[in-house]
Parts: sequence; C-alpha cells; structure tokens
Amino acid sequence: MSDVIEQAKQYISEGNYSEALRVARKRHGKDDVESYISILDLLIDAEHLPALEEKGMYYQYYDETHDNGDYGEKYFDRYLEKQPNSINALCDKAMSRFNKGKIDEALKYMDKAYKNYASYSKIEEPRISKKELLMAKIELLMQAKRYDDALRYINNYENQFGSDQKSDLYKGQMLQKNGKNEEALPYLEKSLQEEDTLVGYNAKGDALYELGRYKEALKDYKQCINYEGKIEDNLELVTNFNYKAAFCCVNLGDEGEAVKYLNKTINMLNEHGRLPKDIEAIYQKCSFEKERIMKKGEVEDKEFRRTRFFSARTSIIILIIIIILYFILKMNGYG
Repeated sequence: MSDVIEQAKQYISEGNYSEALRVARKRHGKDDVESYISILDLLIDAEHLPALEEKGMYYQYYDETHDNGDYGEKYFDRYLEKQPNSINALCDKAMSRFNKGKIDEALKYMDKAYKNYASYSKIEEPRISKKELLMAKIELLMQAKRYDDALRYINNYENQFGSDQKSDLYKGQMLQKNGKNEEALPYLEKSLQEEDTLVGYNAKGDALYELGRYKEALKDYKQCINYEGKIEDNLELVTNFNYKAAFCCVNLGDEGEAVKYLNKTINMLNEHGRLPKDIEAIYQKCSFEKERIMKKGEVEDKEFRRTRFFSARTSIIILIIIIILYFILKMNGYG
C-alpha cells in the first residue's frame, strides 16, 4: 500500500475526512487515478457522503467510458438514499439522466432540486444558486432542442432575476429558432453589445438570413468564420455559418465568392466521413449549388485550377524515364 493511501487511512482513523478527501483530490490532479479511487473507497466505507458524490462526479466527467455509460448515477443514488433532498446530488443525477438521453427524467430531477431551495439543509449548502440552476435547466433544454420550452423558462428567469447578457443571448437564439426573427434581433444585438460571442453572431446571421437581409447576414457569418478555429467538436455550428455564407453570396449575385464558401464547406464535410442526416442534406445542397453555378460557365473554380495536370507530351517523357530507370536498376541486381 502506498504512502499516500496510508496517510489517508490515518486521517480517516482520526475522523479527519476532509483532509483525506483533499489527499485524494491531489492524487487525481497528479493523474494517479488508482490511489484517488482507493482513498475515495476508504472514505465511502467510513460513510463520508461527499466521497460518494466525488466518485460519481469522476465517472460523470473524467472516466473515458463513464463507468460503462453509467455516468456516476449509482453513486448519486446511494447519496440520495441518505440525503433524498440534496440539491447537489439531485443536480448530479439529472446530468446522469441527461447523458443517458432521458431528458424528461433529467428535467424532473432539476425541478425537484429547484423546489428544495426553500428548505435545504445548512449542513449541505448547494454549490450553485437557484438562479444558476434555472439557467442550467434552460441550457439543458436548448441542448435537447426543445426551443419552445427553453423560451418559456427564459421568460420565467427574466421575471425572477431580470435580464443579463446570457439570458439576452439565449432569448434571441430561441426566438430565432421559433421563427420569430424580427423579435430575436434586439436581444441578440443587446447581447453582442455586452460581449462578442460566436453563437450570438451565428444566431443574428440566421435571423437576418431568414428575413432576406443577406448583406447584413453575410457580415455576421464572416465574424463567425474569423473565429471558427476556436470551436471544438461543433460540426453543426461550423457548417451552418459556412454554407449560409455561400448562399448569402448566391442571393447577392456574387457566385464567384459563393463557390469559395461552397468548396470550403464541401471539403470540410468530406473530412468527416459519415454525416448526420441534416448535415448530409446540407452537403448535398452545397454540391448541387456548386454544380449549377459551374455549368453556367461564368465562374472559374480557382481551387480546382490549383491542381496541376501534366500535358500528354510531358507524361510520355516521364513514363520513358521511369522505364529506363527500371532497366538500369534491374541490370544492377535490383528487382
């Protein structure tokens, strides 16, 4: 048994659980997961509830397989057996349910946690405020693409806590997703005045695009394109502002610029192999549009021209050289 585990055992025997938990977290910080889990198990055996939640959160966020897709839920359940009204554990379990695709169940646990703010135990003060929990619920609904519900909760948030940069951004996004493009613009503009966000520019571009204001929309999509390198693992978002930039150009009569964005979108999606159904539809739309433009013969595909082809005469010369080299190597004992 390692020295750190012996040290943790000593702390536990003295009833100094918080110090043992600190040692465990330090081992986690040093990527010593084996010692980290071993100490947590010792604390769990000693019925130290925070260690149960800690272990659940490890599988929720850090473990590659998330404990074979459990996302720490069994540890949160054990915690809730002891403290059924724990706001923290209820929120943890909600995220486990959400990660398993159980959206309605996740929302129920968040609602239960929200109600418990009226009488939570002073022994276990919530990590997040009531305001933050309501915002987290809004974000969960947005991820689930339940835009009507998200908009309803944003209005609830504003009634209780007033508006802020994040609520303005989300309200603008949800109004746009619900087809209320004109209503969405003031909220998105207000949000962007407070903080430049790529998702804000994308939503504003979408609202303007749907309103047929293509020149303004293109300006916002170009803002997104300038910062797209900062996005990780959001193919839907990156595809959206690139392909719509292309169709803004089409609608503005600049087909040469449109082909540039169409090529970029097509090449980007080619790199991803099998695509989700909605993005595959965009890929096909871009391919057909490029083909339509090129058939007119009025636009030069500069990207295609960068690929150099040898003339027939040059190709024959290269082939002769290869054949001569082959016979030279064979005469010298190679091949």
